[in-house]
Amino acid sequence: MSLIELPAEILLQIFDHVGLSYFRSDLSRLRVCKRWNGLAHIVCFREACITTKMLRRMASSPYAESSLREMEILDLNLEGFGTVRRGTVLDPKDSSWNYVPDQSSLQRRTMELNDDLVHLATIIKQSRKLRTLRIKAIKPSNPVFEIRETYLFPSTLRALLLSTNNLTALELDLYGTRPEPEGHPHHGDDGHVCPMIGALLPTLQRLRLRVRTICADALRPPRDFPGPLPLRVLLVDFVLTEELANEKSRFTARCGGPGRFVRLAQVVRGAVLSRARALLPHTSAPKMVRILTRTISGDEIQGINVLTGKNIKVRKGAEWDDDSEVMMD
Repeated sequence: MSLIELPAEILLQIFDHVGLSYFRSDLSRLRVCKRWNGLAHIVCFREACITTKMLRRMASSPYAESSLREMEILDLNLEGFGTVRRGTVLDPKDSSWNYVPDQSSLQRRTMELNDDLVHLATIIKQSRKLRTLRIKAIKPSNPVFEIRETYLFPSTLRALLLSTNNLTALELDLYGTRPEPEGHPHHGDDGHVCPMIGALLPTLQRLRLRVRTICADALRPPRDFPGPLPLRVLLVDFVLTEELANEKSRFTARCGGPGRFVRLAQVVRGAVLSRARALLPHTSAPKMVRILTRTISGDEIQGINVLTGKNIKVRKGAEWDDDSEVMMD
């Protein structure tokens, strides 16, 4: 019996063992025959890692929809744009895609990015197999450029979260961006993403949030959900600006549309912590529940292990779900 005559489930196991990198390094390996292509295509596009630059190409690709139909894991690695600082002379050969010559180009690229993400949301809505969604928005560090922080609209995040209702893992790592200021046409009640996160709780086993603004609605499941929640890992990592970290009364953290939430950072954190504690009796087998705090420029992460009630410090450079933690008095 030749390889291609093996049962489909065995061929899929073989392709899984070979790995998607084998096919992606040379796409001609997909085209052995029609049956081979169909099964290899499932493995090749089971996991997708999409960058800001790739989104632009996907928007004009006729194959994007079919390629993402079998997707189970989606990683979005997004990066902001920047304009050149005054007095800076650039190398004419520098064609970095994320840096633009002027403010009008900056606004155009920002709109394009969000439009492309909304288009992606319509595509993944058709993917019934998507189980893991990771969105990471970073802020590049480069002294030559002035980086725009408000490059990801809350309404865009809302569209992505509404595009699927079968997620078992959600990770939002948004320390590199923040909501558009009030008055922006994309900012309003529809941009409040916290309830969208809470609506996904009935299927989530892992929820990891690293954000600048949040409210307790992110940990509030639908009222009509009977429970118990399958949530095993819950990590909320507050990223504070230096002003918020040093001042205890003047600065506020805003979440949602104008007038919806205005709270002191410490009050917001306390409300989220209370909601995390309230969730525990409604989860079937919680393994790790942490509420953490860090500053943008600092490496030290402190917080509370909600399962034990102990104050903790996570070691420098550790991943969010690293098991090592130091108990604090």
